[in-house]
Amino acid sequence: MMDRLLENNTILKILSLVVALFLWVDVTTTNAHVVGDRPIGPVPVEYNPPSKSDLTVMSMSPTDVEVQIKGPVATVTKTVPQSISAFVDMKSLTHSGTYTLPVRVSVPVGTSFVSVAPPLVTVVVDQLGTRRMNISLKAVGSPAPGYELTQLTATAQTATVSGPTADLDKIRELMAEMPVGGRTGGFQEQVILMPLNARDGVVHNVQVSPTMVTATASIKKRPPEKTVGVVAKISGYPAKGFAVSTIAVHPASVVVTGTKSALSSLSVIYTVPISVSGDSAPVSSAVPLAFPSGVSGVTNQDVSVSVTITKAG
Repeated sequence: MMDRLLENNTILKILSLVVALFLWVDVTTTNAHVVGDRPIGPVPVEYNPPSKSDLTVMSMSPTDVEVQIKGPVATVTKTVPQSISAFVDMKSLTHSGTYTLPVRVSVPVGTSFVSVAPPLVTVVVDQLGTRRMNISLKAVGSPAPGYELTQLTATAQTATVSGPTADLDKIRELMAEMPVGGRTGGFQEQVILMPLNARDGVVHNVQVSPTMVTATASIKKRPPEKTVGVVAKISGYPAKGFAVSTIAVHPASVVVTGTKSALSSLSVIYTVPISVSGDSAPVSSAVPLAFPSGVSGVTNQDVSVSVTITKAG
């Protein structure tokens, strides 16, 4: 009877399947109780901000950690960083400063927390502030040839800047750039206000209100210009037995502007008279120019005059 059963292939296949199933259940039951551990990371660190509304988190280092967990091998093997929560509680912070705070970890059901590396993070907290600052306008580029920028104005004179006090202290100027390149007439344009530091770099982590203002550029045709020589005018006479030997003027020429008729007949500009009366030694002085009617200097500057006085004969 037994021999006949063993000779039946169907019966043998059924017996083999039953044995295999029994062995699989036994191994699975055994592995379910095998405990393993492994590090998982990087796990990003989240935080609860300070409860005081005038405090802000400037930085946190590091921003991710590695978490060691343990549990059934199958469960631990399948655990991914996204299923683990790492966070830092900052609600109790009440003043600006640098703090070292513990990292708290929450792991998935079926696993246990072993350790976190690093266990502490460094947090920098600063106080928020607000300042009112004057607005500066800067022309970028040059108007078309023969034209000049005469005035830059904005619809607002000041703006409010808010942010961490450490960043507010870095701001040297609240400036907006106005492009005037190639322009031949006045115009208006919306310009962005930029908080700049001492190196003309933009200060980040601050907010400017308003962020933009309307700027107006006044541009007009430049009056005619002409380059003319400078002649020093001397008054009086040196001491008896002395005479003027040389007169040096610097700069030797200047650029002047005025009406066409006034410039057409102008070849030199004289200085205000320099007195050498009774002098027996060299005379040096910075003196203004005596512009005729209808003529003015492109730049307001005095000229330097040196008079050399030597013995006569």
